[in-house]
Amino acid sequence: MGLAEKRWVLERKKADEETFVAQLKSVAQAEVPVEIDWEAFSGNITDAQYISHDSYGLPNLIKALKEVTVDELGKEAVKGTLKKVVIKPAAAEQARFVFESGVIQWHAYFGGSSSGYIYADQMKKTIEAAL
Repeated sequence: MGLAEKRWVLERKKADEETFVAQLKSVAQAEVPVEIDWEAFSGNITDAQYISHDSYGLPNLIKALKEVTVDELGKEAVKGTLKKVVIKPAAAEQARFVFESGVIQWHAYFGGSSSGYIYADQMKKTIEAAL
């Protein structure tokens, strides 16, 4: 990893990860460990360019969780079940989102082609099915 990638990782951790963790804590009503593989994302900054985009980036997961926790039943289900969030990069054709054993695993694609994006409605369905 070169200097440009190291700077990118530091900036993403400061800006995107801190915001994401704070929003997750607010929505989940609990401390939830978050693992984002920034170094792996920095290996292809071009493909990670939309990581903070509202429609398909990190805020997308927050949107899905807000929709799940719209009522007390959803809030309690998430609070009692969600234990960890793991986000790793994936190629568009290998992107996936699963919620098993209290862990959200998002193998995410944030590049220029929408074919690999996982949207909030799909995340919501996956989360609700596991609760």
